[in-house]
Amino acid sequence: MLKLVIDYLNIFFMYYILIYAGVFFISTIFSVLELNEDKRKRKYLNALSIKSEDNYIPISILVPAYNEEQTVLDCIDSLLYLDYPEYEIIVIDDGSKDATSEIIIDKFNLKKISRPIRRVVNCKKEEFIYEETIKDNIKLTLVKKENGGKADSLNMGINVSRYPLFVSLDADSILQRDSLSNIAIPFMEDDTTVAVGGNIKVSNQVVLDKGEVVKALSPKRLLVIFQTIEYYRVFLTTRVWFNSFNGNLIISGAFGLFKKSAAINIGGYDTKTIGEDMDLVVKLHSFYRKNHLPYNIKYAHKAICWSQVPEKFKDLKNQRRRWHIGLITSLLNHRYIFLNPKYGIVGVFSFLYFVVYELFSCIIDIFGLAIILISYFSGLLNMEFLFTFLFVYILYGTIISITSVILENYIFKHISSGFTLLKLMLFSVFESFGYRQICSWYRLTGLIGYRKRKNQWNKISRKKQNKIYDIKDIIDKEDEDENFGLTRENNAK
Repeated sequence: MLKLVIDYLNIFFMYYILIYAGVFFISTIFSVLELNEDKRKRKYLNALSIKSEDNYIPISILVPAYNEEQTVLDCIDSLLYLDYPEYEIIVIDDGSKDATSEIIIDKFNLKKISRPIRRVVNCKKEEFIYEETIKDNIKLTLVKKENGGKADSLNMGINVSRYPLFVSLDADSILQRDSLSNIAIPFMEDDTTVAVGGNIKVSNQVVLDKGEVVKALSPKRLLVIFQTIEYYRVFLTTRVWFNSFNGNLIISGAFGLFKKSAAINIGGYDTKTIGEDMDLVVKLHSFYRKNHLPYNIKYAHKAICWSQVPEKFKDLKNQRRRWHIGLITSLLNHRYIFLNPKYGIVGVFSFLYFVVYELFSCIIDIFGLAIILISYFSGLLNMEFLFTFLFVYILYGTIISITSVILENYIFKHISSGFTLLKLMLFSVFESFGYRQICSWYRLTGLIGYRKRKNQWNKISRKKQNKIYDIKDIIDKEDEDENFGLTRENNAK
């Protein structure tokens, strides 16, 4: 009886991985073809023709901040050099305990104002508002409010904002100079667009100056290396494919552009979830499909946002646990969409995919591998099957990761050298030996402790953004290391 149960479990696990591999393989092949075609077209067509001042739509950039004195000034500084004709910056201090507001006021000489706020969506009460017009007539507004969480801060930003589109941007993130102009293109091309997600890249080893990448250093910390590969895989494969059939359910909270009227129609952000980014997108799908209104939710891979990733396991645990709890809440709140044909491909495919391969994948990853190993040591599974299965499982994951690394280098050229490229490809192999299992375990703890932790944010630690003037020695050392590696290679030849 035990052997029969284990056999069925192993068969289920194999089919689960096989189907997942098939879906990911299709998405990867589609993304490679799509991104290559996009790059080819840009060589022969004037892709910038739509970027004229007649087509631009003014944008409000909302930056929710809680205890962000380490990173918020770098974020604001980067926004002053964006290649976009009209935008405003609104920083919402969510009752910080540190000097977040003070350093912004001092740095930009903001003036306190009295300004009524029309609450079109619910949010906590404001404490004060400071404002000033700074570089190139960019209006910078600082609102300090009672603590209510990130979603509540974004709702305040919507209420304060003046323009028809708004960006949600994390205070630890840096926008690339052309990010706004690239993420706004879907709105200029199609007036049924209600939201566009940006491409998130790891900034820990990148030197940025005025919104431009000055130097991309080779990542040295294992966690940063693995997350760099992971971000390539997610943002250059699955999201590009889902974009083709209007099926994306997630726009990263780090960088997304939304039509303000659409967000107001659905009541703004849900303040009762820590997964406010996904919840807003699912609500948009739900509202427009329920009311049979034309809409599009897009993904712009050329709109790049540089964001810090955790460098400590404790921070990685808090982040992945929070992400998974947010995923659970969003799926539970909108469970009526699951396999419901009224919601089209979002209901019968996208939502199903997120339930099976995002929500429950951590259970399958941990317990599936555990069952296979138990089966082997109990004598219920032969070694040939075990090693064949593990070989295929690891080989598949490695091929997808290496393809993503190569695709990233081909499309963006952000990988600093051939040495770094080979390094990332090598660690694409090691990724399957521990890192993925650790991430699955962290997500599983979020699932197990969902009721207890569903309202806990667990902020992760941040550091100041790398600057060209304060890491010159690091850059010089990096160049020496790469040159030394090339010299050794030439000597060997």
